[in-house]
Amino acid sequence: MASPVNAQDSEPPAATPGIIETLENLAPGEIQPFLAWPETDIVTAPVRLDGRTVITIAAPRAPDDLTATERAKAIEHGLKDIAQQYLSEVQQGERQPGALDIAHNFDTASQQPIISVNDRVLMTVTALDARLGSGFTFRTLKIKDAVRAALTRYYNERQPQFLQRQAYWVIALVAITALISWILAKVERRIDRWRTLATHRLERAPQTTPEETATTDTTALRHSLLDRYYHRLLVLKHQLLRLGQVLIWVGLGFALLGLYPYTRWLQPFLITLLRFPMHLCLVGLVAYSLIRLTEFWFDRLCLTVEARAEISPERSQRLVLRLSTFSEVIKGVAVVAIIIAAGLITLAQFGVEVAPLLTGAGILGIAISLASQSVIKDIINGTLILVEDQYGVGDVIVTHGVAGFVETMNLRITQLRNEEGRLITIPNGQITVVENLSKEWSRVDLKIPVGLTANLDEALALVDRVAQVLDHDEIWGPLILVPPQLLGVEHLDHAGAIIRMWIQTQPLKQWDVAREYRRRLKAALDQAQIPIGVPQQQVVVVTPEAQYPVASAGSHHG
Repeated sequence: MASPVNAQDSEPPAATPGIIETLENLAPGEIQPFLAWPETDIVTAPVRLDGRTVITIAAPRAPDDLTATERAKAIEHGLKDIAQQYLSEVQQGERQPGALDIAHNFDTASQQPIISVNDRVLMTVTALDARLGSGFTFRTLKIKDAVRAALTRYYNERQPQFLQRQAYWVIALVAITALISWILAKVERRIDRWRTLATHRLERAPQTTPEETATTDTTALRHSLLDRYYHRLLVLKHQLLRLGQVLIWVGLGFALLGLYPYTRWLQPFLITLLRFPMHLCLVGLVAYSLIRLTEFWFDRLCLTVEARAEISPERSQRLVLRLSTFSEVIKGVAVVAIIIAAGLITLAQFGVEVAPLLTGAGILGIAISLASQSVIKDIINGTLILVEDQYGVGDVIVTHGVAGFVETMNLRITQLRNEEGRLITIPNGQITVVENLSKEWSRVDLKIPVGLTANLDEALALVDRVAQVLDHDEIWGPLILVPPQLLGVEHLDHAGAIIRMWIQTQPLKQWDVAREYRRRLKAALDQAQIPIGVPQQQVVVVTPEAQYPVASAGSHHG
């Protein structure tokens, strides 16, 4: 290296001094690398003193000599030696506090500034360093100011007054953190009690048969959805509060390390050491949060739509069931999408090229789709079932000779719970014909047998009167949508006459109405002494003597 010119403030011939401070130069040194305009052909590295970033230097991406990190470490080592010598000279009275001789000279051969501190060479400002600022002169001045401030802070932070003041900060931060932790603990205990009560309420919910579950009214269904929604919300709040407890104490420890110059170097060391695990934890935390927020958002959206929908009461329950089905399916798809995205980001953290992986996954997906046509058929048919609203969770359906309450449904399968409690799983691709017993409205189809000796006019009047009384009942009347329809005598045979009656009810209410109507009709038939039709058979006994009476007499007289 050529000897520097002895003029401290001489300028290079091609210097282009900056006039206006950029956002990067105005920002603190710790965040300047985040604000710097990205360079494709250079690599930057920070120069630290006592764990704080003083300046940022640059080096070629493929250096011939030192990498950016190696160059930064060399400058950092020299700056630390200068700082220790400066502190020693001040403590021994050889130098006054703040008396720093920071100069820059230009090398005549390379026309690059060389910065020296107290007659010790610190660094050379290269052309790549100048690209981080606005030319050699401006970058050199900024480096000199940053070095002066760092050395001054190095001396001041080792004075007894500063150490005593930092002790007060330690006490204050610990006290504030303890207070916040105590408040969070009290809130956590309260939410834990609410969560326990919500769990007990869900566990104490009456266990009903599929038919009884299917006949649950709209209010009960909405309350069930709200109970599950608030239970999940309380669980999430409890988890967030526990995570908050951990984060505030970890943050306190990290902040305490930065209060003293002797331990501040541990901050960048820990950040470098834990950067990869922290990235993975952050990806997992964000993915988990997105999944929970998606679930809550869809649940809340469904509840809001159901609450604000201005529809007739008989269609309200159908809306609740359909929204519940859509919510579960969409949440399942969203969870899968979030998990896939989190997995790709995690692979990228390990250095795996995601673009070729996606291309390979696309080719593999095509191969799998060709080999799994039945699964694709199930998904397509499941999508059509949802869009066309053929049935949903909470409906009672009959398909392929199997009847049951729709307990679970997604894009691939439908699970029915039959009257014996058996769980029946049917691939959606096999569902071609569906009988929905609970969509929009239901009907009670009653066939009432009366005896052969009964007066049919009286029996018809009694059957219709019982139905009309039930229709005007305060409890059962709201469940009946239209006046009961008496169809008349449906059939005559040896058992008697069959009277047919139709009663149109709210969805999933036909079984309740039918039970109550049969109970009332039986009491009314007994009171009117109208017999219920039973199969009858007439038996005629013929003796041999009575079978041929004429032939016997003729033979006797012959």
